[in-house]
Amino acid sequence: MKKSYAILAILLVAAPLAAVTPSFWEVRTWEEFQKGHFDGVSLTREGELILAPRFDPVFNTEQPFVFSAVADSKGNVYLGTGHDGKVYKVNPSGVGEVVADLAELDVLALAVDAKDTLYAASSPDGKIYKIEPGASPQVFFDPKAKYIWSLIFDREGRLLAGTGDKGVIYRIDSNGKGAPFYDTDETNVVSLAMGNDGYLIAGGDPKGYVYRISPAGKAFVLFDSGMRETHALAIGPNGSVYAAMVNGSGASGSSDQGAARTSSSGVDSGAAASPASTVPLAAQRVEVTVESVEVISSADEGPRGTPARSAGVSGMIIEIRPDGVVNTLWRGEEMVYSLLPRDGKLLFSTGSKGRIYSLTGPRDTTLLVESTEEQTTRLLEAAGKVYAASASAGKLFHLSDTPGRTGTYESTVHDAGAVSSWGRVSWKAQQAGLIEVQTRSGNTGTPDKTWSDWTRVGADGTVSSPKARFIQWKATLKSEGQRSAALDAVMLAYLAPNLQPEVTSIETLPEGIALAKPATSAGTAPVNELGVARASIRAGQPVQRPSPRRVNQKGAQAFQWTAVDGNQDLLRYDLYYREVSDRAWKPLKMGIDDSFFTVESDTLPDGMYVLRVIASDLLSNPAGSALSGEMESRPFIVDNTPPDVRMRELGDGPSGSARIGIEASDATSVLVDAQVAIDAGEWRPVFPNDGILDSKSESFTYVTGGLAPGDHVIAFRVYDQTDNIGIAKIVVTIP
Repeated sequence: MKKSYAILAILLVAAPLAAVTPSFWEVRTWEEFQKGHFDGVSLTREGELILAPRFDPVFNTEQPFVFSAVADSKGNVYLGTGHDGKVYKVNPSGVGEVVADLAELDVLALAVDAKDTLYAASSPDGKIYKIEPGASPQVFFDPKAKYIWSLIFDREGRLLAGTGDKGVIYRIDSNGKGAPFYDTDETNVVSLAMGNDGYLIAGGDPKGYVYRISPAGKAFVLFDSGMRETHALAIGPNGSVYAAMVNGSGASGSSDQGAARTSSSGVDSGAAASPASTVPLAAQRVEVTVESVEVISSADEGPRGTPARSAGVSGMIIEIRPDGVVNTLWRGEEMVYSLLPRDGKLLFSTGSKGRIYSLTGPRDTTLLVESTEEQTTRLLEAAGKVYAASASAGKLFHLSDTPGRTGTYESTVHDAGAVSSWGRVSWKAQQAGLIEVQTRSGNTGTPDKTWSDWTRVGADGTVSSPKARFIQWKATLKSEGQRSAALDAVMLAYLAPNLQPEVTSIETLPEGIALAKPATSAGTAPVNELGVARASIRAGQPVQRPSPRRVNQKGAQAFQWTAVDGNQDLLRYDLYYREVSDRAWKPLKMGIDDSFFTVESDTLPDGMYVLRVIASDLLSNPAGSALSGEMESRPFIVDNTPPDVRMRELGDGPSGSARIGIEASDATSVLVDAQVAIDAGEWRPVFPNDGILDSKSESFTYVTGGLAPGDHVIAFRVYDQTDNIGIAKIVVTIP
């Protein structure tokens, strides 16, 4: 099918705009598209939106959760729900009825035998019930376990039950007599599947092992993923085992806590309950996520933005081939609830947005549909039809093989950073004439009643939504006859008003340290920093310049500053200086691109100064529209003159010693260190008469120790704040 571009040019609306360079918001890749909301639209691995298979509601249980689902040979679907312990039967026509109302709260597992007799496992502290038409449910087996997570029949017609919190698998005969079949050493046996060879496949928690157990009860671990839980299992036509793994901390909290827990049935287990590991991670996730729907929505990027996820939770789907080779088919941050091999593909369902994916191989995933409910908890096939059950509202849906006639995709909300003018929208598509794009805008991060209404984008791509900080677009895809729309990319141009640059900080480095541009590696061509900066701006990224090098340089005074611009405009700097006692600013250096500068030792006369940095966005804006921001540094000293030192002998000191008077002064900076040496000996510190070096002039009285008769040289040196050294010496004679 020929592809076309609905709009070829990205132009700006005819309005007086300040900034020169527009920004562009583009949605093109799988990762970008999958953050939005899908309604009747699928997303292919290539990042293309197409019309989705029909996903029609079949039956509403009016219960919060559907925890389990199974089908019989006649195409009837049975649903185990919570929190009223009800089991529903839905016939192929979509008519449903309650077939059991159990005493326990949740029905976590269902199974049907060869005669289409239904068995239901209840929790917590539940039992396995046998449910026959026209009769009350009868207790078939009581494993005396906290939870019964999974049920399946083996080839001999015996029922196998995976339990918690002891991690034991029970095997029950047709008369309801059962015994432990295998103790997994796990806390929970969450999932069961029957292999094509008659061996049982089991998934545990919290070790997350995948077990292969012989009919005699001999187990072998097929795979240790290092993840916490094997939540779902399925067997492919060729005997491959598909397993969905879950890792991370549960939404309910750390597994190290011994406090009361909320089970998958939502019942507080009480203060004496076992640790969090009693309840499988995915089961915790269903309960907590459903109860937090409103909180999750308010935290989204948009009304249906990127789904909120439990911290640290990740999912993985693996394939274990009959020869033992393990392939990782999928990784993600969504919780995988159910697996269904069908027609050479693997369907899987997830939480947070109730999505169903189709997987044909590693990194080859199509997002088929997004449910109206938060979790799609079960996938199953009945009489050739694919059904999906949900939580948040316990419903049953039919996933068709044929696409719908129309569907919509709603993007995430885009933050332009400031109230902006909208340019034109362009999109790349197949059958572009069958696509309608709408936009809406507002000044709150989540669309609400203050936002503008959805308005259709004009034939030329013109956006009529009002200026605002946030914008969102929606595409409607249609089909006519054999023609069907497909959307590959959408781009929106926008222009923010020119924002004033801001100098946020000025760092005054210690005297004697200079800043220089970083050296380039040998053989490396010089970088065109201006070109790099412009490329960064076009990509909507802040300009990153390399940090300067620090080098020692006598008398140098260096400054480094930080400036920001809300438009990511290129900035250029003008530097001014003045003496602290003066009010007039004098130019120091104009038009520099670097955010640092070094004042050389002989540039300015001695004195106390202040630096002024002015940042301008003139490089990115017309002269009449350019703006600037400025900041002043703290005072700094320029002092290249050494202190003045004068020495005189005050007369004889104690026997064999001399008393020396010393006057030291500096015109600009404070004296910070003083030392004395006798006869070229070791320099030793000396303190002024007032006991502390803290002013520009100091007086010293130095008394030597006992000296040998004869002449001696007394030397004195003093340092100022900028490490200038004043030195003097005197010769004294000891009789």
